[in-house]
Amino acid sequence: MTRLGKAALVGLDHSPEAGVLPFTAQVAAGTRPDTRSARWRHLAFYNYAYNYIFWLRTKSNDPVRLRRLARIERLLRTPFARVGRTARAAEFRDLDLHFAEKMLDPALVDQMAAAMFAPQPFSDPYLPGFEHVGAPEATDHPFLYMDPQRLFSDPAFLEICANPDLIAFCREAIGPRAALSWAWAWISQPVGFAYQNQNWHRDCVEPLNFIRVFVPLSPIATRDDGPLELIPGTSGLRAFVEPKRFRDEDLASLKQEQGAGVVLAEKGDVYFVNTFALHRGTPPLQRRGMLSLLVSVGPSHRTPMIRKLKLREVPEHLRPLIARNHSFFRHLIG
Repeated sequence: MTRLGKAALVGLDHSPEAGVLPFTAQVAAGTRPDTRSARWRHLAFYNYAYNYIFWLRTKSNDPVRLRRLARIERLLRTPFARVGRTARAAEFRDLDLHFAEKMLDPALVDQMAAAMFAPQPFSDPYLPGFEHVGAPEATDHPFLYMDPQRLFSDPAFLEICANPDLIAFCREAIGPRAALSWAWAWISQPVGFAYQNQNWHRDCVEPLNFIRVFVPLSPIATRDDGPLELIPGTSGLRAFVEPKRFRDEDLASLKQEQGAGVVLAEKGDVYFVNTFALHRGTPPLQRRGMLSLLVSVGPSHRTPMIRKLKLREVPEHLRPLIARNHSFFRHLIG
């Protein structure tokens, strides 16, 4: 199988991807303390998380190997947990998708959309060095990503993450040690062509046990709204595992055999996806926003870059729920 591993020691000035500030830049911005213990804690966690991904996880994309390692990880972390035993978790394992109607209050989704569409700095993880500061409609760049630290402290984001049903399904699917380990909020712009993740691919650089949670910030009623397209049941397929983009014609017979389809949603709907399955975004004909959470047992290589919030920084009405689910928020709230 394709070998992807690239173990390395990483330092305080290293960033996991474009648009994410490294430790040194966070210190300069005043969002991280610059103490010896803080530096050593960050270096230890970042090197562990980075090499967990880029040595252990990405050494091969063979699904059989990955599922074996995922079982070992669950056994080591929670040896007595019963994972994937509910009907909906079993369906998720088979189809790589679970859809939940009206999981969120549409008014809460509107609050998250308002925060993301406000004038602010935007980046693009696919284009190092790109930055747009201002209103989204003032640029025609295809993808605009919200600053992650701004996202992680947003009250609407925190309330979405604290939804009990959302947390419950993640635990059913990947175990009781499921935790929020990163998140993205982006705006897709209508540019008339497929851009980066709007081509067929697998998410290859994610933890062994992970799930992506998608929260559309506006209705996705037709293909014109840029829905996710998925070939269900392909996370276990031992073909097309190369870390690259695939063309429609490459996957034509597989799409027909497996029944590829798009995920349509109303405001407030949430869908959970194993994005190691073959999937793509589709180019929208009008501007739309998406929030996506990465929930996993092991950390992402991005996780150490999260500045932890104090519980007192969280909206008061969310504190009891977050305290009861401390393990889910262990990377975000200290």
